Amino acid sequence: MVFVELSIFVAFIGLLLYKWSVYTFGYFSKRGVAHEKPIPLLGNIPWSVLMGKESYIKHSIDLHLRLKQHKVYGVFNLRDPLYYLSDPELIRQVGIKNFDTFTNHRKGITEGFNDTSVISKSLLSLRDRRWKQMRSTLTPTFTSLKIRQMFELIHFCNVEAVDFVQRQLDAGTSELELKDFFTRYTNDVIATAAFGIQVNSFKDPNNEFFSIGQRISEFTFWGGLKVMLYILMPKLMKALRVPVMDMNNVDYFKKLVFGAMKYRKEQSIVRPDMIHLLMEAQRQFKAEQEGSAESAAQQDKAEFNDDDLLAQCLLFFSAGFETVATCLSFTSYELMMNPEVQEKLLAEILAVKEQLGEKPLDYDTLMGMKYLNCVVSESLRKWPPAFIVDRMCGSDFQLKDEEGEVVVNLREDDLVHINVGALHHDPDNFPEPEQFRPERFDEEHKHEIRQFTYLPFGVGQRSCIGNRLALMEVKSLIFQLVLRYHLKPTDRTPADMMSSISGFRLLPRELFWCKLESRGPA
Repeated sequence: MVFVELSIFVAFIGLLLYKWSVYTFGYFSKRGVAHEKPIPLLGNIPWSVLMGKESYIKHSIDLHLRLKQHKVYGVFNLRDPLYYLSDPELIRQVGIKNFDTFTNHRKGITEGFNDTSVISKSLLSLRDRRWKQMRSTLTPTFTSLKIRQMFELIHFCNVEAVDFVQRQLDAGTSELELKDFFTRYTNDVIATAAFGIQVNSFKDPNNEFFSIGQRISEFTFWGGLKVMLYILMPKLMKALRVPVMDMNNVDYFKKLVFGAMKYRKEQSIVRPDMIHLLMEAQRQFKAEQEGSAESAAQQDKAEFNDDDLLAQCLLFFSAGFETVATCLSFTSYELMMNPEVQEKLLAEILAVKEQLGEKPLDYDTLMGMKYLNCVVSESLRKWPPAFIVDRMCGSDFQLKDEEGEVVVNLREDDLVHINVGALHHDPDNFPEPEQFRPERFDEEHKHEIRQFTYLPFGVGQRSCIGNRLALMEVKSLIFQLVLRYHLKPTDRTPADMMSSISGFRLLPRELFWCKLESRGPA
């Protein structure tokens, strides 16, 4: 009897779960929006992706190619309906023309938590007027002039990275796993350029800064499950107060940043890093607020306190730790697999070295290298670290095509996505997209790229504010590596990278193994 009652109860719960999971599945049909049939609980995410047998990136590209004849199509992310834009004109409207209606990202999973208030203050999480104030405050911090000041800090990290490679070669080890190598490099860059401390993750592989950074950025099963549950049941997860991030890790960076700020103020120390630039922005903000004619009511949410400053440092860390290492890994992979590209890049590097003579490489010379820029741009096309760009509709809105015809009627809080990776792999935008062709971005051909089909750093005012710094990190180390070493594939290097990627991360199962051969004295 108990077994029967238990079976009925389980069946009832299962039925409720099923009904709940499919409740939204009529959303796009009612609105006449093209979409593919979703699966209960999963939406348009196949089991093969969840089980790690197929890449979500490949799946999303294929889905785009099947539905791209529609300017807007629908996708169910689990049970959440998302609008995807495949038409460049609609992307322009959402990202540029009607930005005031599409200012925000989807509501952050940290909203409403006191213990994660620092994380909620980052530029990525802020919304509406508060975001505009912070973006306006931070924009002068990320100009070419300010980024140029950090070049020497990053060059020092380049030297340490190259020294490590040379020590490996001298010890008879010619093969290197690049993702770990570049992750340690980006860790050291962030430590010096953002937090004002010197670490060498090659000589001290288990240093505290690197270890905590790994824990923050590591994509574990539990971490992914928490994010999924926040998407599915945000109210319940907030009620249970399940932390998104281990606050012990946040406290470590808090002590680091506040300690550095206090010491610099007391000793009047100036160092050309992110803490200094943010402290300058903070002082400038406070000076402008004191001299502003705005009423107190208008200024009540306008602030830039120490927690706000810390939040931007944490964002700089979390955004730069993984993405720059990923870009460096894929750029190196493409140079390995396309030796003619590597030789052409080497020729440009040698020409620059000859032009410099005895002078060291500087920021302007590096950023002015045309073929290096083409190589990195093509790497970002093929392997964009941010595969999806999202926006939330701020009010009821009609998206219209170039002829003025209504394509879709959006409602307030509707989620609009731009599949950057799919746009970059669409043969209508980039012929033979699987081929690595830096020439797509040279002076002769770059005008052929349709506007709003190449978006490696996002689109509009909410594009990546730190893209100049990221490009400097990538280009400076690629310059030094190609100058000194011939990058070659090994037996462990995947021939078909896309097939080697599985799950939700842009990471091959075999990792990024590379054989390095010295070119002789640089």
